[in-house]
Amino acid sequence: MTPVTPANLALPDLRISSVTDIAIAGFDSPLSELIGTLNSLNQWVLSADNTTAGYTALGGILDAGGVAVIKAGYGFNAVGLLPQVINDHLPIISQLGYNGSASLESTANAATTIALIASEALWNLPGAFVTATQQALSGDIAGAITTLQTAIVTPFVAAGQTALAAGNYMLDNAVARGTALLSAVPTLVNLVVQSSIGQATVLGTAFSTVIQNVIAGVAAGNAVQAWNAAVDGFLGPNGIPGTMLNLTVGAGVQTGPATVVPSIRGEIQAAVKGIANALSQTGSAPPVPPPSAAVQSASPSSSALRAAAVQDSSAAGASNGNSGGGNAGGSHAKSASTNTGSNHGVAGSKRAAGKS
Repeated sequence: MTPVTPANLALPDLRISSVTDIAIAGFDSPLSELIGTLNSLNQWVLSADNTTAGYTALGGILDAGGVAVIKAGYGFNAVGLLPQVINDHLPIISQLGYNGSASLESTANAATTIALIASEALWNLPGAFVTATQQALSGDIAGAITTLQTAIVTPFVAAGQTALAAGNYMLDNAVARGTALLSAVPTLVNLVVQSSIGQATVLGTAFSTVIQNVIAGVAAGNAVQAWNAAVDGFLGPNGIPGTMLNLTVGAGVQTGPATVVPSIRGEIQAAVKGIANALSQTGSAPPVPPPSAAVQSASPSSSALRAAAVQDSSAAGASNGNSGGGNAGGSHAKSASTNTGSNHGVAGSKRAAGKS
């Protein structure tokens, strides 16, 4: 075998670009842009920051003027949606809870008051009948009627007034809140309509801007410019995805020194707070207070009835004595009144005096 000497082949050198070379080339990484967009989403959902820098760093809102608008007009108190919900404590649900608690308290106070009025009236009714009978036997028919009226009719009227006050409180508040809600609806509808138009305009402008930047790069023959315009515009936090975040879970897009196109989140927050404010309105009718003085004034005790009977009987006896035709008639009326009082223990009752 004749030995073969291999030829010297001149192979070209293979050169792998380094990270530095790629960075110098100026092409933006699509993955990095997507990660940046994801970071913006994380902040808009989870960040508890409420500073001006916290809002402006994510785009959309440009300065302190825009931050003031979103805080005052749309109720922002945190960059993140979740901290916002926690801070707000579900305004509508909370207000409904407060309203329900106040209504239940008033209703419970009314029911307790009516129950106490009925209890006292039933407890004092036998004594009232005894007192009225004594008054009738002593000749004081009008006083007996008054005693029965005080024992029966007065508690019934007081209970009815309490029930009416409870119903009036409920109705008055319902009217006040319903009126406030009806007044708020046109404002909220206008907010949604105007915001939707503004959001569509901003998003359309973002798409148009990205397309124009890509076309400008292609027309100039600049591959880097065209690439970056497409990658940043379609994937990055400062492009279309970032604009969509600003208009959905973000704080909106500032278009002037004190003008902001609100996000969907901002619309919802404004509507929720507006409804909660309408539900917080109250009417002029006060709630029913706990039963105390109302029961005491509506249902007098037996001792009070006996004391009133003493005064009525004394007044009736004096009236009969003064109206007698002679000494015998006057003496007879006075004696009858005195004997009746001493026999039945009404006039000058020691028990009544002791209780009073």
